[in-house]
Amino acid sequence: MNYKVLVAAALAATVVQANTVDESLPEPWFKNGQAPAVQACEAGVDSELETQGVPNVTLKCETNEEGFVGVMQQFDAANYRNSRLRYSALIRSEGIEGWGGLWMRVDDTNKPDASFDNMQNRAIKGSQEWARVEVVLDASLNAETISIGTLMKGKGQLWIRGLQLETVGNDVPVTDLRSSRNLPSEPQNLGLAR
Repeated sequence: MNYKVLVAAALAATVVQANTVDESLPEPWFKNGQAPAVQACEAGVDSELETQGVPNVTLKCETNEEGFVGVMQQFDAANYRNSRLRYSALIRSEGIEGWGGLWMRVDDTNKPDASFDNMQNRAIKGSQEWARVEVVLDASLNAETISIGTLMKGKGQLWIRGLQLETVGNDVPVTDLRSSRNLPSEPQNLGLAR
């Protein structure tokens, strides 16, 4: 019996199984996105990390597709009204040719998308080791629902773990992409200096 062939075959099987995405997501997370990426890309759990005892979610695209792939969940905002919320996670990426990140949205009564951030202005790109990232939004007295998730656009792979949602003080700046807080407090460059 040729043991070298058996060892090579076993190693090849290990390489193929490494970084395998199990597309059954932990409840209540579900896959979301925009076509065609949502159909072409994977969203699930990296089973190799899971066997090492690391709960995780991963997004993986083998090709550069239009649209995005993500995972999300949505919950009632009643316990978080009139609060500033920080949603954070550890994120690792490999070869992201587009961009990725966490996202959070707070919907108010009769005002969907009252506050929103998807990290597009400080996106995860390329390859990076585990690092904590965050999204900070205000939930008003009229907040109805809160949605949280992660997304990726383009080829590559992104992992998240260590997720947290916590209320924080007003000393923590919001990251809301639609907030007037991101605007300067005074007019700028009225003299048109170059």
